[in-house]
Amino acid sequence: MNPIVIIGNGISSVAAAEAFRKHDKDTPIVIFGDEPYYAYYRIRLSGLIGDTPNLDKLYIRKPEWYRDLNIKVNLNQKVISIDPDNNEITLENGNTFYFSKLLIASGSSPFVPPIQGKELAGVFSIRSMDDVITFNDFISDKTQGAVIGGGLLGLEIAWSLAKKGKKVHVIEGAPHILFKQLDETAAEILTDLGKKANINFIVQEQLNKISGKEKVTDIQLGNGETIPVEFVVFATGVRSNIDFVKNTPIQSARGIVVDEYMQTSVKDIYAAGDVAEYKGQVYGIWPVAQEQGKTAGLNMAGQKISYSEVVPSNYLKVFDVEIYSIGDLCKGDKSCATIKSHDNNVYRVVFFKENIPVGAILFGDVKPAIKISKAIKAKTKISDKIIKSQDFKGFLNECSGN
Repeated sequence: MNPIVIIGNGISSVAAAEAFRKHDKDTPIVIFGDEPYYAYYRIRLSGLIGDTPNLDKLYIRKPEWYRDLNIKVNLNQKVISIDPDNNEITLENGNTFYFSKLLIASGSSPFVPPIQGKELAGVFSIRSMDDVITFNDFISDKTQGAVIGGGLLGLEIAWSLAKKGKKVHVIEGAPHILFKQLDETAAEILTDLGKKANINFIVQEQLNKISGKEKVTDIQLGNGETIPVEFVVFATGVRSNIDFVKNTPIQSARGIVVDEYMQTSVKDIYAAGDVAEYKGQVYGIWPVAQEQGKTAGLNMAGQKISYSEVVPSNYLKVFDVEIYSIGDLCKGDKSCATIKSHDNNVYRVVFFKENIPVGAILFGDVKPAIKISKAIKAKTKISDKIIKSQDFKGFLNECSGN
């Protein structure tokens, strides 16, 4: 009996293997990962900057979990090609392996724009455990650096560096930081808090060049400004790891195209997580990757279960403040109604289309997050009176059906 094979060793892989095993106790499961570690919480990496990683606390599942469920994990083994006609994969070391069904959950890699000087010593991107270890070693005696990108990862990295006493410059091309997750008001509050943590924010500006002979000495912005730095970290997004499906019948665009069962254009080959493109979207966030992996695992076990779409959401804690953002923030859509509540550094806004909540930002107080996310998913209709009176408490009551 050829095994179920999973390419990649992240949350999608774990969720898929777990779901599959609940319905099929016998078929062997084999996972191939290109890192020397079992699946770990990649979303926690930025919090380890300047610290020694504790693998026991980072692993999603302990090594014995795989053994108990008869899941064989092959570490440090990269898959370089797939032969769908013969149900075969090829590893970087030249070995081949047959499968009965295949899940591609190979994740994504950092995107680094083609900037002059990006090859210099002191230029980093952080996506893996080894990236953090290498970066920590380099910055131990450094005092000042730049983070390129003011999104979720960029701010987490900047905050970790600031807590270690580093002077940090954050360069963001959008009108404000966390442009996809926050509105202008929330971003302004967050920027003020970041400045107090010794972080310098430069928005609506691009990195033009990284300078230095062998190692980084400064960066030059599009406006001509030069800033002395000793290291540069790119947090400029990711790209799906799909090179090995090129020149195969497996359809791909930005990611590997999947249907509601997470199956690709080739029967018995599935994809999930950062590598999967569903309805034209590659989400690249943890809750989606987990649910897609679960869906793929169930269908590989013959359950015929459709993917239950997750409303995209993000949680972030930086500068000692909690932030939660979910759904459609109506960027550029003036037809949306809002309920706003602002008291010092606690700011909350909910966005509505035809009285139905479609998105929200919770800044400084994230306790209503679960209630609001359920209302968004359930498309709970809110009364005109509540919206027009800007009654946030009344909104929460109506979310609960009161």
